[in-house]
Parts: sequence; structure tokens; C-alpha cells
Amino acid sequence: MVVYAIFIAISFALIGYLLGSILFGVIISKISQINLRKTGSQNIGATNVSRTLGKRFGILVSLLDALKAYLGIILCWIIFRYSIFQWFSDDVHKLFPLIYISGIFTVLGHCWPVQYLIKLFASKFDFEKAKVKSGGKGVACSGGTLFAISPWLGLIALFTFIIILLICRYVSLGSMICMLLPAFAVFIPRIAYLYLFENNLLYNLNYVYTPTLTIKVWLMGIILCNSIIVIIRHSSNIKRLINREEKRFI
Repeated sequence: MVVYAIFIAISFALIGYLLGSILFGVIISKISQINLRKTGSQNIGATNVSRTLGKRFGILVSLLDALKAYLGIILCWIIFRYSIFQWFSDDVHKLFPLIYISGIFTVLGHCWPVQYLIKLFASKFDFEKAKVKSGGKGVACSGGTLFAISPWLGLIALFTFIIILLICRYVSLGSMICMLLPAFAVFIPRIAYLYLFENNLLYNLNYVYTPTLTIKVWLMGIILCNSIIVIIRHSSNIKRLINREEKRFI
């Protein structure tokens, strides 16, 4: 069972990472003939897209980045439910939480995509040179993972972000806090409704699955991993917030 679980985890991690490496900010900016890496904050994420190309494009990039994480988990669910993974063990349903590993690796792929790794190896691990191929900060991807786990958790994150943005107008601060809060919200009673966690059904509005405490702790770990990645990617923003040099979102 352990070897089998490792095989499933690696498979889903690879799917997530490859999907995460699709950088919609880069694609849209190239279509618009704008080099995001030389404009604004030089980040290819939705915030810089919004400041450079307009809010409509920023929202579009956010939705596409969230969608790749969401659909990645759905794809892993389909593979898990209808592939050979079902043939090897009677207890295979216990490994179902592994589909959410793809969510973590989608965020990792978005932040440090395949092209970044290629550049890193080609430059003999010169991180400064490889930086030009790095991705975004993983906020929208993390949001897509949350919505795949439970729409309620996704909505908690979304409304938290909007409230903080309206009050402080700091995208970075809202991004970090809104990703942390849902990690603890998994323990709210009835928040489990609509979890993508029943291995016989995808979404069945007439069915309520109540996850065990162990599963809730597992989900909290998944969300915290994404939150840590987001915070790491916002390290420069944290320094600017402390020094009161962070730009506000207008």
C-alpha cells in the first residue's frame, strides 16, 4: 500500500506541476506584445498584469490561474476514480486525499515552472539568472485549490481578500491572509458540505460527506503548504510592508 500510495502521489504531483507551469500571464502579455518581466513589478502574476494591461486582463489571468489548479484536481479525481488505480487494492478509497497533492504542485509549478528549472540547470544553479524565468506568486492557483476542496473555503478566502483590499488596499497583505484563514476554517461544523471528497461521486448536492478529524487535519496541511509557498513568494512585499514602502492597489 505504501509503494502504491507513493506512485499515486508522484503521478498527481507531476500532473499538477506541469499544469502549473502554464503561465497565462506570459501568454496574454505576449499576445498584447508587452514584456511583463520588464514592466512594473516585473512579475508575471495577475496584479502586474492588471497594472500593466488593465484590470480586465488581470481578472482574466487570475481566473485562468485558478482554473488550472481547480481542473488539475478534477483531472486527478477522474484518473483516480476510473483508472487502473482502482484495481490494485480494496482499500484504495483511503488514498483518495492524495488527489489534492496536485493542488500543491500546481502552485509550485506556477511559482517555479519547468522553464525556470531548465534555466537553473543551464546556468549551473545561478538563481539570479534563473529568476528571469520564474513564475507568479501562487495566489490564484491556491484559490483554485481551495475551491476544489470546498466552494465554501474558496469563498471564505475570496471575501477575506476583498475585505482586506477594500480596507488597506494592499494586494499582498490580502493575498497572504486570505490563504491562511481557510486552513483553520476546515474545522468549522458543516463546512464539509460540497467537499470534493466522496470517491463515488463528484458533486452531489443531495449528499453530505462528513470528513473525519484525520482528513480535516490532512486538508489543513494541504492548505498550509500552499499558504507557506504564497508567503515565501511575498517575502519582498513583506519587507516593503514593514518599511511602509508597499504600493497600494488603486
